[in-house]
Amino acid sequence: MIDWGLVLFPIVHHPIDSGEVFSVAPDGEIEWRSPKRVQATGSFEKKISVKSVGGDGTGLATHLWVNGNPSKFLQGHNVFGSDNIISLMSDLFDVIAPQFGLEPTPEELHRIRTGDYELTMVDINYSYELPSRPDVLAFIRALEFKAKTRHGRPATKGGTLYFGKNSRRWALKFYCKAEEIQTKAGGLPDNLKSIGIEDWAENKLRIELRLLSKQLKTLNIVKVKDLLIDKVKCIFDEYLRKVEMSEQIALTDERMADMPNKLRSTYTLWLEGHDLRNLLSKATYYRHRIDLKEYGINIDLRPESTQKSNVVPLIRILEAQPANIPDFAFERGLIHRSAAM
Repeated sequence: MIDWGLVLFPIVHHPIDSGEVFSVAPDGEIEWRSPKRVQATGSFEKKISVKSVGGDGTGLATHLWVNGNPSKFLQGHNVFGSDNIISLMSDLFDVIAPQFGLEPTPEELHRIRTGDYELTMVDINYSYELPSRPDVLAFIRALEFKAKTRHGRPATKGGTLYFGKNSRRWALKFYCKAEEIQTKAGGLPDNLKSIGIEDWAENKLRIELRLLSKQLKTLNIVKVKDLLIDKVKCIFDEYLRKVEMSEQIALTDERMADMPNKLRSTYTLWLEGHDLRNLLSKATYYRHRIDLKEYGINIDLRPESTQKSNVVPLIRILEAQPANIPDFAFERGLIHRSAAM
């Protein structure tokens, strides 16, 4: 699904009164100035950032800069959604335009309806199903030790795993969708709670691809219309394959859930059969041995072989079809209309 986008709608208009930010040189000369962002309001009071940019020489702006999540703006949530960025952005514009008195010409409206305008950033994501939420969390923790990309090893922050977090081209992130919708930023509106969305998200691993301007140009995706609906999943899969992973990850060891990071690393190395006495200093070894005994783990002994039933083939999961959108999403109108096309 399309989860975020930064676009420039082609529409000549009186600049939105949003104020300005500017830089002043020591001699008092203004070096640059830029209009501030304002918020447009969508379904369930969800917001998206907009501002007027460009100029035609007569005081009119030439484009409307829009940056935000079209799925959440239109649906009230982004648990599941549509791959059709043209339809999403067209409907998004229809909600925004009246709020700021924007009246496109027939030519401008045609360009908006057909995606004939600039796309400078996009997020694509899909959800994958695992047996339970603890399995999703264990899966993410295991990736921290067993996966890498050309960006190197992943970074973690707040339960989210990032590959290429600071890249200027592309990045991937992995997180537990059930936990994300429990946060203030990712939470569901009251009207969408307890109707099945939380239950559906409970065991879902969310994988999100961000493509920035430089990478979009490399892919010959310059305008919204260049991101064809039947190519969205293919592009996503192409970048997901850049993650190099071991074939199997043990997912069901819930003892790691409450461990501090320093013990998780030692525990993981022990599970893999490494000789910890050669990897850790003497003081660290004995300190971790004492701490891990509180979890019922004795690193003086060799770990028992991981039972086959506890091992999930990682590659098979990631190459499977995304979790199916639930029927109730269509029945209750919880998803953008283009998802059913």
